[in-house]
Amino acid sequence: MNYWLYHRAQPTLGFAVRAFETSELARARSLAEMLRATQTNLLAGLDRQLAEREKSLRQSLRVKEDYKVSLLARAYKKEELEALDGELTRLESEYQQITETIRQHYPAYEQISRPTAPDLRQIQEHVIVDDETLLLEYSLGEEKSYVWAVTRNDISSAELPAQKFINEPAQKVYELLAVPPSAETEKKLTEAARELSQMILSPVAAQLNKQRIIVVADGVLNYIPFQSLPMPAANSEQMVAAHEVINAPSASVLEQLRQESAQRQPSEIVLAAFGDPVFASNYAQRKDPNVNAETVVAQNQVSQHALRDMEIKGDAFDRSSIQPLFYAKRELANLRDVAGSATLIATGFDASRESLESANLTKYAILHFATHGILDPKHPENSGLFLSMVDRDGKARNGFLSLQDIYGLHAPVELVVLSACRTGLGKEVRGEGLIGLTRGFMYAGASSVVASLWKVDDEATAELMKRFYANMLQHAMTPATALRAAQNSIRQEPQWRSPYYWAAFTLQGDYRRLIKSPAQVQSRYVRMGLGGALLMLLAVTFWYRHHRRTRIA
Repeated sequence: MNYWLYHRAQPTLGFAVRAFETSELARARSLAEMLRATQTNLLAGLDRQLAEREKSLRQSLRVKEDYKVSLLARAYKKEELEALDGELTRLESEYQQITETIRQHYPAYEQISRPTAPDLRQIQEHVIVDDETLLLEYSLGEEKSYVWAVTRNDISSAELPAQKFINEPAQKVYELLAVPPSAETEKKLTEAARELSQMILSPVAAQLNKQRIIVVADGVLNYIPFQSLPMPAANSEQMVAAHEVINAPSASVLEQLRQESAQRQPSEIVLAAFGDPVFASNYAQRKDPNVNAETVVAQNQVSQHALRDMEIKGDAFDRSSIQPLFYAKRELANLRDVAGSATLIATGFDASRESLESANLTKYAILHFATHGILDPKHPENSGLFLSMVDRDGKARNGFLSLQDIYGLHAPVELVVLSACRTGLGKEVRGEGLIGLTRGFMYAGASSVVASLWKVDDEATAELMKRFYANMLQHAMTPATALRAAQNSIRQEPQWRSPYYWAAFTLQGDYRRLIKSPAQVQSRYVRMGLGGALLMLLAVTFWYRHHRRTRIA
């Protein structure tokens, strides 16, 4: 980026600001390009025929444009080119008309088709809420890399090594984090994490005295849970000990999520949870709880040691081989205990795609999934989550919730929790990090998403989720604060001390909204009811006095 050459020569001219704002705009544009490239549905909520017409015209234009390129590369007749140009002109005219119609019905489409980004001042005013918040935004390059450190009133920048030098320790850290720990791997992880911290955090060490750190990563850094990295000072603790870490695809996305969240009406119900679904492997057990006891014991022994798996084999993955999660049932029971009985807990055969798509998700504050998923890094549109794959009659059903389906959901919730493996990953897109299920749920309306970066231990995850929800709903913590407190608590347990057990889950998105507990929601409606009754009483009193004065007169 040439801005950096000017900035290094004349730093007082504010080229760091221009470079930062350019980075933000590039991130917004790259997301739109990726969504179009994968044909992801951008038009959730629109009339289906209108959405299909837009998609059809867009695909036709691409086909004709590709054909024109191939035509010009060989000997062609003038009439062929004129006919093709005429067809392109007609298609472009139709596409302009339909996109204008879409913009009138769906204002958010403008932001996707013609993305913009807020400037530095807007980000400082609306995204960085106080003097205890720091935004770290990374840009990795072939020759040099950079990091911006943005506070409420200041911005600074630092030069980092080239991408290839950052990739090596970062990949090592991720690989060591994602495997069950041993004395040898833990020692190697400590060394690799220290090396990476010195490389990407030391240059901004003076700014790391803030309570809250927002990380906008780039490239391989999207795989790294920064809360597990040691602070740059010698013999210092991991970042989670003293800092609340929030991840974001970009500062611009945080601003957009803040605006949407501010316009949202308070939720009526705290939680909708879908999990512990039925697969071919456990159908007999779920259909008949009295099935052969030896079979159940054998299945449970396998499940107890299961990882919450996000397969990366894509289309080659055998869906009939999915095993149930032993601790998912306990996790959902814990959520009911914490969130109260007035929740939607869909399990077993009821944890179906049909149940999810028919639910009115606008009523809920939290949408929770406790299940397996599939990750296709090269083709993220094939990624998704598995709900029940078998119905009560033993017939196969489509229980796969694809990325396309997620973009098509209407889920304006405060928080989505993906209690499955590697749900935070996806295809790397320059500028917008890793586009996966996390970004899909944000597009569907979620203000924030908690997701994992590697195959997570089933039992540790169930316990982490229990503490996370208790912190949010019983101790009135924001999701970011609640997650940090739960991770700090879990890592004090000797058997779960390794970051393998607690660091996989990260929070992306808006970090400021408190989620009301069941008692607080009920209290709000009681106050509304009392207020309405009081108004009615005043109205009756006024009518009675007015009527009495009229009769006396």
